[in-house]
Amino acid sequence: MNSRRGSHTLVFGMVMLVLLAVPIFAAPWLSLDDPLAMNAGARLARPSLEHPLGTDRFGRDLLTRTLHGGRTTLLSCGLALGSALAVGMLLGALAGMFHGSWFDIVLMRIIDVLLAFPFMVFAMVIAALFGTSLFHLLLAVVILWWVNFARLTRSIVLNTRKSTSVDAAFVLGISPLRILLKELLPQAFGPVLVLATFELGHLILAIAALSFLGLGSQPPSPEWGSMLADGRAHFMTTPHVLLGPALFIVLTVLAFNCIGEGLRDRIDPYEKHRI
Repeated sequence: MNSRRGSHTLVFGMVMLVLLAVPIFAAPWLSLDDPLAMNAGARLARPSLEHPLGTDRFGRDLLTRTLHGGRTTLLSCGLALGSALAVGMLLGALAGMFHGSWFDIVLMRIIDVLLAFPFMVFAMVIAALFGTSLFHLLLAVVILWWVNFARLTRSIVLNTRKSTSVDAAFVLGISPLRILLKELLPQAFGPVLVLATFELGHLILAIAALSFLGLGSQPPSPEWGSMLADGRAHFMTTPHVLLGPALFIVLTVLAFNCIGEGLRDRIDPYEKHRI
C-alpha cells in the first residue's frame, strides 16, 4: 500500500515537473515576446489572448518573463544545489570512512558552526559584503547548504562500515578508496537523492524570498522573486501581475516535494516501514 502510494505520488510529481519544465526551457524557441521589451501603451494590461498572464508596469509580457525567469531559477538553483551535494557527499563519506580521525572531528565541528547560521541571515551577510546579485546568493548556497548532505552521507557510511562485506573487503586488502567508491557511497545515493529533491524545493523558495527582498537577481532580468517584488505595488489594483511567478513557484515546489515523497517511499531504506 505504501509503495503503491509512493508510486502514484512520484508519477504525479514527475508529470507536473515535466509540464512546467518543457515550456520553461523551450521559451527561447517559442514565439514569445522579448522578456525585456517594454511597451508603454500596454502597461498593466489584463490577461488576454495576446498576453495570457497580462503585462507588468512597463508593458512587458508576464508569461514570457515568467518562463524565462523559471529557466534562470531552475538552472541556477540546480547548479548550486548540485555543487553543494557533491561537496557534502565527498566530505561526509571521507568523515564516515575515517571515523574518529582528526578530519572527522574537525569536519563535524565546522558543520556545527555552519548549522548555527540561518541561511537567510548568512545570504544577507554575503550580499552586504560582496554586493547584491544572484551569483552571490548561489555562492552562499554552496558555502552553507552542503552540511545536511555531509551529515546524512556520514551517518550512512558509518552504518555501512559495520557490514560483513566491508569487513571482508578490508581483510582482502582492498584499498580504502575502492571500498568507499564501490561499497559505501552507493548506499548513500538513494537517501541523498531524496533529501536533494526536498532541498531543491526549499532552495527555490529561499532564493525567491531573497530576490523579493532585492538581494538576488537584479532588474530588468526576469526572476520569480524579483517579479513578485516588482508587482507588489500594483497588487490591489491589478493582482494578475503576481499570478505567473507565484503560481509557478507553488507548482514547482509542490512537484519537487511530491517527487521527494515518492522517492522516499520507494528507495530510501530508512523509510520503508514508515506509516
